Amino acid sequence: MKHLIIYSHLNPASFTKAIVDEVEKKAKDRGEEVKIIDLYGEKFNPVLEMPDIEHMFMGKEMPNDIAHYQKLIHWADHLTIVYPMWWAQMPAMLKGFIDRAFSHGFAFQITENGPLGLLTGKTAHVYINTNTPTAIYEETQMNQAQIRVIEQGIFEFCGIKTETTFFGNVVSGSDELRKSYLETIK
Repeated sequence: MKHLIIYSHLNPASFTKAIVDEVEKKAKDRGEEVKIIDLYGEKFNPVLEMPDIEHMFMGKEMPNDIAHYQKLIHWADHLTIVYPMWWAQMPAMLKGFIDRAFSHGFAFQITENGPLGLLTGKTAHVYINTNTPTAIYEETQMNQAQIRVIEQGIFEFCGIKTETTFFGNVVSGSDELRKSYLETIK
């Protein structure tokens, strides 16, 4: 299996990176080929600009950075996306990546019968870290809102079957809690 990990965190010593390392280790142990996109480490430009729009809707040349990332997404059978939740949503860096890389004509198209996902046959697992305890996000239905946006609104819209896992109380919790989260990663 070809496995692409995409993550967004500015601290290379973060719990987000620990999840990436654990996913990579377990995937390689299963014999999977793994590639990683570190959006901060690669200094990805998250700003959707006119060349992106001109490519998507006006037939102009694709920006080189997006061609590279789309090639990786196309290559992958499975995507793992890892990020912290900031202000009840994904970091702007990751949102910009989705805006630019999961573009019209590559990840989906609009037909006379509505949207059509173009990345069918792929799967994804999204790991979202929060400092808020999981029970609070479940009680306020914030987790369900995230699932609806991430799974249905983004990846399943593009044809990717998706599962989401939340790890709460990450910063304030104990080392034992964080270790127990890492142990649940398959």
